Amino acid sequence: MPNANDATAGGPQARSGSASGAGSSPRPLRERLARTAMLLAGLGTFGFLLVSVHVPCGFARMFHTPCPGCGSTRAMLALFSGDVASMIRFNPLAPFMSALVALLAAQALASVFTTGTLRRTGDGAIGQVVSRGVLLVAAVQVALWLARFAGFLGGPVPV
Repeated sequence: MPNANDATAGGPQARSGSASGAGSSPRPLRERLARTAMLLAGLGTFGFLLVSVHVPCGFARMFHTPCPGCGSTRAMLALFSGDVASMIRFNPLAPFMSALVALLAAQALASVFTTGTLRRTGDGAIGQVVSRGVLLVAAVQVALWLARFAGFLGGPVPV
């Protein structure tokens, strides 16, 4: 049975745009472009800080032990310089997680550009692949982290 608040609560009327059209149309182009530019600037700033090693690992600083993702930035920098051996020593899963994060960032940019919000990030077939991929790589990352503390694969990454 339809609720009297269907149009305001995202019900059938609000989704079809037959009431006032609110919620069904994307934001104006100028606003979407501004939001996309702000998101791109934020992602770029964060990427710059990571590459310049100005973002220390909070887990490592607090507990004086590497986190499961420690060494990822150093691994990617080693890979970009062609040093595959160092990349494997620092974090062999870094390229996989980096690719998934890059796909997620691209989806976020596309969502903000098309709708003006981040609500569509992770939707669709690619979103499911990225979400499942992140969970899978994170689980393998934790297993690798535990194995290194057990003395395998060269031990823990230096902090």
